[in-house]
Amino acid sequence: MTSTITHAKRERFNCVDAIYHIVTRCNNKELLIKNELDFIKYKFILKKCKEKHGFLLYDYSIMNNHIHLLIKLFTTTNISQIMHSINRWYARWYNEHYIRRGHFWEDRFYGELVKNDAQLLAVMRYIDLNPVKAGLCKDPTEWPYSGTHFYLKGIKDDLLDTPEIYTSLGDTEEIRQKTYSLIFPSILTRLE
Repeated sequence: MTSTITHAKRERFNCVDAIYHIVTRCNNKELLIKNELDFIKYKFILKKCKEKHGFLLYDYSIMNNHIHLLIKLFTTTNISQIMHSINRWYARWYNEHYIRRGHFWEDRFYGELVKNDAQLLAVMRYIDLNPVKAGLCKDPTEWPYSGTHFYLKGIKDDLLDTPEIYTSLGDTEEIRQKTYSLIFPSILTRLE
C-alpha cells in the first residue's frame, strides 16, 4: 500500500503592528516581469491592495523574477490575505494580458517577521541592494522599481509609508538620506 504525506500550510503570525519581509517568486524563476507596463501594473495593484487591506508599505523592490515587500500590518487583516490578493490579481491580469496559461507564482510567498529597528534597517538595505546584487544596475538608485529613490534621493513615492526608524535618522530629509546611505556598502560612497 502506498502512503502519501501531505503538508499543511504553514501558519503565519498575524498581529497588528507586525512587520514582514515578503518575497514572492515567479514560477520556475522565469523572468516574467519584463517591460515597463508589467512594473507599472504591479505597482498599481500594490497601491489598490494597500487601500483595500490597510497595510503600510515601508519598502519594495520589483525585480524581473521576484518581488520584495516590507509590509507592516496596520489592521487585523492577515498577511496571507494581503499576499493572496496581490498575487492573484497580478497573475490574473498578466495571464489575460499576455494570453498566457498556467501558474505565474512559484509557490506561496516567503515571509520573515522583522523583530526590531536594527533588523528593519538591515532588511531595507537588503531590499534596496537586491537589483545591484542581481547585476541589473551598479547603484541601487538606478533601479526605477523600488523605494530606494525615496530613501536615498528624497524622490516622492506614493506607495511608501516612512518607518519611524528612518525618520529618526535626522532632523531634515537631507540628513536622513545621508545617514541612511551610511548603512550601505562602500559602493555608494564611491559613486558620489
